[in-house]
Amino acid sequence: MTGALTTVQELFQSRLLAGDETIRVHLTAGGPHLDVYDHAYLARLREVMGEDFPALHTLLGDEEFDAAVTGYLAQHPSSERSVRWLGRAFADWLRGTSPWADLPVAGDMAAFEWGLGLAFDAPDADAIIPDVLAATSPEAWPLLVFDFHPALNTFVLTHDVADFQQAVTREDDPDRAPEAILNGPETWAAWRDADSLRVQFRPLSEDEASGLRLAREAKTFEEICEALAGRDGLDQGDAAMRAAGMLQGWILAGWVAGISAEGMTLA
Repeated sequence: MTGALTTVQELFQSRLLAGDETIRVHLTAGGPHLDVYDHAYLARLREVMGEDFPALHTLLGDEEFDAAVTGYLAQHPSSERSVRWLGRAFADWLRGTSPWADLPVAGDMAAFEWGLGLAFDAPDADAIIPDVLAATSPEAWPLLVFDFHPALNTFVLTHDVADFQQAVTREDDPDRAPEAILNGPETWAAWRDADSLRVQFRPLSEDEASGLRLAREAKTFEEICEALAGRDGLDQGDAAMRAAGMLQGWILAGWVAGISAEGMTLA
């Protein structure tokens, strides 16, 4: 081997990630066994994808799953220091790439499994308690904005994939294939319970999904109420009650990590 170690290391990485053959001039006899590393590296990436998407693997079967993963990795090679993020674009890729785009349940399963994974290993944070709302002055309510726990994430599904995924997690045979959601698409939420540390998930109603999206965009409580009133034809009082009820549910579930109101000090 010739050349500085750091140079050879960089060239080795370049070959694995981009197919650059420059490293061969630095290796004895051109590195005749270099191809062994190609197989080992790709095998490890496929293993990671299988660990992150076991229910999708079960749904598609070995050959179809391997074909999907191989196609995905060709367009989305690992680019982060941690392979934890290798599959972050998999659901979108499946939904937009033939032939997987013709099998929307595949993209839904990938989105669901990825959402559960994000909830499981997200950073921890303290959630506020319901008493915080009770201590908030009426003047502050219209200006309230909300910070959410990093474990909370949402995704849109057109198939109810939860039962199938949970059966795979229990190492049981799923009773049936996932079925299309009759009133779909639906927005689902996933989060980590603070006490049990178990990942929870549920579908959201259309108005709750809309309200949560606005709240996560740092819209004020007043803006959320106005949007609900305009969307559902509610008067301002009913919209405020609906928004307050949703907010209370989010707090009880541990989704809200903080509240604030511009220019005001909250208790």
